[in-house]
Amino acid sequence: MGITGTEVSKEAAKMVLADDNFATIVIAVREGRRVWDNLRKLLIFNLPVNFAQGFSIWWGYVVGFEQAPLTAIQVLYVNMVTACTMGMSLAVEPAEPGVMNKPPRRIGKRLLGKLVLWRCVFVCVILVILVLGMYEWALSTVPEEYSADKKVNLARAEAFNVLVFCEIGYCLTTRFIKMSTFHPRVFTGNYVIFLTMFLTAGMQVFITYVPGVQWFFNMPDGIMPISWARVFVCMFVVYGIVEIEKRLVDPIMMPIIRPCFGWIYSHSPKFFKLDPEEDEHDKKARVRRESLTGSQQLDSAAGTPTHAGGSPVVLGRTSATYGVAVTLAASGGAVRTASGRLTELTTTAGDLTRGGSGALPAADGKPDVKLTLEDAAKVQRQGSNKKVALADQ
Repeated sequence: MGITGTEVSKEAAKMVLADDNFATIVIAVREGRRVWDNLRKLLIFNLPVNFAQGFSIWWGYVVGFEQAPLTAIQVLYVNMVTACTMGMSLAVEPAEPGVMNKPPRRIGKRLLGKLVLWRCVFVCVILVILVLGMYEWALSTVPEEYSADKKVNLARAEAFNVLVFCEIGYCLTTRFIKMSTFHPRVFTGNYVIFLTMFLTAGMQVFITYVPGVQWFFNMPDGIMPISWARVFVCMFVVYGIVEIEKRLVDPIMMPIIRPCFGWIYSHSPKFFKLDPEEDEHDKKARVRRESLTGSQQLDSAAGTPTHAGGSPVVLGRTSATYGVAVTLAASGGAVRTASGRLTELTTTAGDLTRGGSGALPAADGKPDVKLTLEDAAKVQRQGSNKKVALADQ
């Protein structure tokens, strides 16, 4: 406690509550999760956009374009404008709905995880295809009487605008990592992102049509009217495809992606691996898991306690506000969990005895009695049909 605690306790503590209010911990956890999510959103937005700029030029030469679809000044402009406007606006996103209902992150979880890498590759491929496709389409639809330089300038102007406006559509869907933006909530919470989107679009129109400025960005002839229709169609295509991918990524794509990335990681050189060092708590948990013997052992694949003969203990899961609560039938022995952090059991039965100390009442079926592991094991052995709530702290 920062106010009532002694100086010795403050020095020895790993965390000090400055206001002596335990609710501050909840607020801090919520803010920490918000910052973590916003950092991931920045990576999910900036990485595929930046990769798409370079790969558009590289693949343009690979497929046989005589001229690059984007110039160096256009790529530099996209890097500066999108990172300083739409990218930074994602950093002030409020916490997503239900952020406190998520389980804690595992120790050592990386910001650049499998979902971020997958979204980076997926969106980068879409942007490159659209930029190169619209560049080629513009070249084929420019009137034949135009000079070769004018054709290339018009095609580059269209490819340039396709890239920027596709980023605008992608920025909107990046507001929620997995939740859909086909919802009224997308219009609330962060007005800054809409200001930056309109600012980016306005600047794009400005540099496309204002004399002198358009010449500086290699667009002296502006852009054809029909090209704007293709630009906006591409923007909505990117938005729609990413929204569909959100719905499919967990049930379909990630079960395929995780083993692929896992195989790549396991065959990568050691200097690419960033395995965190095992802390003292993890070491103790590992020792507990490895020492599970006797009447119950841990089925590591299913995460379920089993008898020595291999038959699993009946385990029914229910939700809880903090941690995980399960209803466990009588097992005839002590109970352990995969994390090794089990500290107590709470009973909802009415006439249970604890070491011969008498009855332990429960009112209205609500758990109001806490048992240690040893006492809970005795209760389980005394009554085979008694239920206890197992809280993993």
